[in-house]
Amino acid sequence: MAITKVAILIDGGFFWRRFKYLNRKNPTVSDVNAEITNTMSKVQAKTAGETDDILFRVYYYDCTPFGGTVKDISGNPINYSTKPVYTEKTKFLDDLGKEDRFAIRLGELSFAGWKQKPVKPTTTPTASGTTLSPPIMPDFRQKGVDMKFGLDMAWLATKQIVDKVVLIAGDSDFIAPIKFVRKEGLQVYLNNMGNHVKDDLIKHCDFVI
Repeated sequence: MAITKVAILIDGGFFWRRFKYLNRKNPTVSDVNAEITNTMSKVQAKTAGETDDILFRVYYYDCTPFGGTVKDISGNPINYSTKPVYTEKTKFLDDLGKEDRFAIRLGELSFAGWKQKPVKPTTTPTASGTTLSPPIMPDFRQKGVDMKFGLDMAWLATKQIVDKVVLIAGDSDFIAPIKFVRKEGLQVYLNNMGNHVKDDLIKHCDFVI
């Protein structure tokens, strides 16, 4: 039986949101490891008896949490470094990087202003009737994550480091690097954690697990 090396690439933003939606809590390092174990089991089940799959490395892509100070729409300062989520996410990424066979790839998160939440606006009664009061949220934008994702996939393929890559993701932006690594002879698995993804993404992967 042929031994095949497997690299797992995790879109951290996708994983965090999807795990929180499914479990109603933020993930821990143990939760990530459990997902890795589950993913490897699914990979092995797809080609049972054909290959002996071993984990080469896990690549986790995310941004360091935003810790700057900005002003809200009323002009009051908000220091995000004092928020519990900042401390939690910073510790999570630091602890994850200490795990065996894990590589953390971090981009930058910047504040781009305020935007309306993707929900229906509410109406607030006033003395003269009603006024529209749409809820708002900070608009954070990440930089450099997709580029690191694509570069690592290209390196794994061109150097023939591994035989299979598994994406824990749901973004169609990864189609271009997926097409490249498949042309280089690697098999591509997609673990979308049960989330709906576009058909184009599915069609460019060898297996969906």
